[in-house]
Amino acid sequence: MALTYRIRALCLAFAGLCCAPGVHAEDTRYPAKPIKLVVPYAPGGPTDLVGRSLAAALARQLGQPVVVENKAGAGGVIGASSVVNAAPDGYTLLLGLQGPITINPALTKVPYDPFRDLIAVRMIATSPMILMASKKSGIGTLGDISTRAKAGSAGLNIGSSGTGTLPHVAAELIKHETGANLVHVPYKGAGPALIDLHAGHIDLLFSDLQVGLPYVQSGQATALAVTSSQRSSMLPNVPTLAESGLGKVKLAGWYGIFAPRGTPAAILSALDRAVDGVFRDTAFKQTLENQGSTPSALGGAKFVEFLRAEYGQWSRLGQSITIKMD
Repeated sequence: MALTYRIRALCLAFAGLCCAPGVHAEDTRYPAKPIKLVVPYAPGGPTDLVGRSLAAALARQLGQPVVVENKAGAGGVIGASSVVNAAPDGYTLLLGLQGPITINPALTKVPYDPFRDLIAVRMIATSPMILMASKKSGIGTLGDISTRAKAGSAGLNIGSSGTGTLPHVAAELIKHETGANLVHVPYKGAGPALIDLHAGHIDLLFSDLQVGLPYVQSGQATALAVTSSQRSSMLPNVPTLAESGLGKVKLAGWYGIFAPRGTPAAILSALDRAVDGVFRDTAFKQTLENQGSTPSALGGAKFVEFLRAEYGQWSRLGQSITIKMD
């Protein structure tokens, strides 16, 4: 265990020193003031819930407040850009995920290079998604989506938490593989999309399991499938996409902590140690469990390797199907 930690610390130190102007003595007092954690989506959605739970756990480890700042828009790119342009002093961090880190950079032009301009500190958790249908749509199974298309009926509206997000790419994949006439409706976060799903303004929606589950359990939406490799214990009667012959790419979500390029190695190491403590935080672990997420401590070079592999997956997907990033 000690050897593994030292290797991870060295990887973080190398990442920081590649870009940092130097590590100063004052860095050892980090943190000396509150830290801002940028959540690149609107309040009320899955990313926001994970961000606030993480912020509270980090605050307990670091002894300073960690304040969540929601900066939604452009599939998470606006929030990520604000962190890229922030001072690399450890006081502005990003809760990153597929949209701004691997999907948008792979499929369209963004004002930063996630591998050059951000330092991947640690992965925090993974989370499956759930495909839901509005009760007003009359859709009860995945097969109903294809039936609608074959019957030549009007197209279906499928929402997402924003253009270039994982739910958006998942929607385009379903459209491609079922042949259904699906019209993408992007929102600034999952919260507003869920409200419109319940109201019947959209027919379908991919959402993280932890956020969509209450809508299913209360009868406000119908669960059609989960994106995990196995059925969820929370929804044992709901099939996986794979069971339905769909989901040839990995569609499970993940969350991670990122820092601006140039963040000193001493600060990166302090954050790394704090995240170790977060995974021992009973309240944080319980929050993830309640939300259907699984803790994941992937860090250092292995985290970067994971990100590059996923970036490649989305690049290849973009070459095989049409994904409108407008």
